[in-house]
Amino acid sequence: MFKYGKITVGFLLLVFLSATTQDSPKFSPKLQRFIGAQPVSESISAWIFLADKGKSLSKKLHSAEETLTPNAYQRRLRNRGLYNLVDEFDIPVNGDYFREIQQRVLKVRHKSRWLNAVSVEATAGMLTGIAALPFVAKIDLVFKTNLPAPAPLEEISFPGKQSLNKSFTLDYGESFTQNNMINVPLLHDSGLSGEGVIIAMLDAGFNNLQHEALDHLDILATRDFVNNDANVDDEPGQAGSGSHGTYTLSVIGGFQEGRLIGPAYGATFILAKTENTASERNVEEDNWIAAAEWADSLGADIISSSVGYSDFDSGQRSYTPENMDGQTAIVTIGAELAASRGILVVNSAGNEGSNVSPGGNTLVAPGDGANVLTVGAVGSTGLRASFSSIGPTADGRIKPDVAAMGAAVFMASASNTSNYITRNGTSFSCPLTAGSAALILEANPGSTNQQIISALKETANNAQNPDNFLGWGIIDAIAASNLIGSGSILPPVSDELEVLQNFPNPFNGSTTFQYSLPQPGNVKAAVYNIRGQKVQTLLNRFQSSGTRTMIWNPENISSGIYIIVVAANGKVAGQKVVYVR
Repeated sequence: MFKYGKITVGFLLLVFLSATTQDSPKFSPKLQRFIGAQPVSESISAWIFLADKGKSLSKKLHSAEETLTPNAYQRRLRNRGLYNLVDEFDIPVNGDYFREIQQRVLKVRHKSRWLNAVSVEATAGMLTGIAALPFVAKIDLVFKTNLPAPAPLEEISFPGKQSLNKSFTLDYGESFTQNNMINVPLLHDSGLSGEGVIIAMLDAGFNNLQHEALDHLDILATRDFVNNDANVDDEPGQAGSGSHGTYTLSVIGGFQEGRLIGPAYGATFILAKTENTASERNVEEDNWIAAAEWADSLGADIISSSVGYSDFDSGQRSYTPENMDGQTAIVTIGAELAASRGILVVNSAGNEGSNVSPGGNTLVAPGDGANVLTVGAVGSTGLRASFSSIGPTADGRIKPDVAAMGAAVFMASASNTSNYITRNGTSFSCPLTAGSAALILEANPGSTNQQIISALKETANNAQNPDNFLGWGIIDAIAASNLIGSGSILPPVSDELEVLQNFPNPFNGSTTFQYSLPQPGNVKAAVYNIRGQKVQTLLNRFQSSGTRTMIWNPENISSGIYIIVVAANGKVAGQKVVYVR
């Protein structure tokens, strides 16, 4: 019997058989508990997950491919290949199903093609009626969230020009340290600015876009997902503050010589207000997923997300460290789906590092995602900031992945067009990293999101000894770009036959995985269910040694846990995957 990680097939079989002996109501356990503690007439925020996408899937897939924007097409082409540009995740929610639900709820918040779900406000009685509909698969509670922002430094105005760098073309002023630490100025000197790269900022809103360091920005689109309009700054009577987004946008894209320069000042930006800061900074995850799908449709190459999901208001159910497993939080599943569309998702690790219990983690979702580039924070000396959240994930993966400066980061004021401030948080190490990734993509336009992640990790300053405090360490933007340019960013070939984790996972259309073949030989790949029965053959042919990529499109199988098995040269390796119809 083969093993993957520390889990045996025999153990998974016992878990599976135990689970199948239990009832499977359409209400999730946490929704049942929540309803039991609420008045009957109370409005509940819930996700309604649908069983399918309806009929004529081939026609719908063709339509989805036809609607890809030129940039989205090119992004998917380099990340997914010509014959895998779209899948079932790209098919919209069935219109008939949606209209039936819409008539039965108080309010529809969002509908998600990725999750094949509708986010609603409804009473318990309404949800009970909806659960009886044959096309409804599951109903779950919507979690709420807060921005990962520790107590910041006071707002300080910096009226005078301070030139800290003499050897580079641009004058970075007080922002020199945060750029120089990650080797951005050398890329700027080579003519790179992020031009041609589309970056989606998912944050709490964006005030003061007239600031002297922001008025040059190329903004493709704006959308307020909290108040459902196109205005992403503060408006009278509306929910949510626009300060935090202003800060992160200026860190990644600001440009005022002698004061503030962001790594990707020449990029094109999509601004999405997803965070409702009106009620102790709490907001539903569905805003984030809706914004990510919107960004995908507009052709975003990178998502920079300085928000996170863990601790919630009194009376709400919080995510626990055990939930940070890359598969539980809905926002993490959404981020993994974004990554599977070819988008590089960069997210803050969180700012709860000081509160960790022995052996636990303080991560915020979607920073626990396997294919999310999760960023921790250091100070100006390169030492870890005490607030920076730590791993490992609940399933034992190293997190965060990398780090950048997150203490006393220099940025634009959200209230004055010529003032500047400093603040703390992984909220700001995240855009510095995302901006660096934009420069790398500009320099290497054929690179995939996974190649950029690998290059940033392999060239970071702790790459030889990654840990759960700063991951692979402080990034080196120019070294990562050069590594990709040399063609040396494929995962190294292991001395042993190895199957790497698939993405996305869970999935319901197709999934991609890689395997490492140390010697040439005849390779057999197949998929088995948890009982050890073969359900599909994927490959049976001779291959040379190297790291190989394969896509699995399931055929007529039910939801559940499956094992991808690769056998070659007398060796067998496997990887657990989760398929959800």
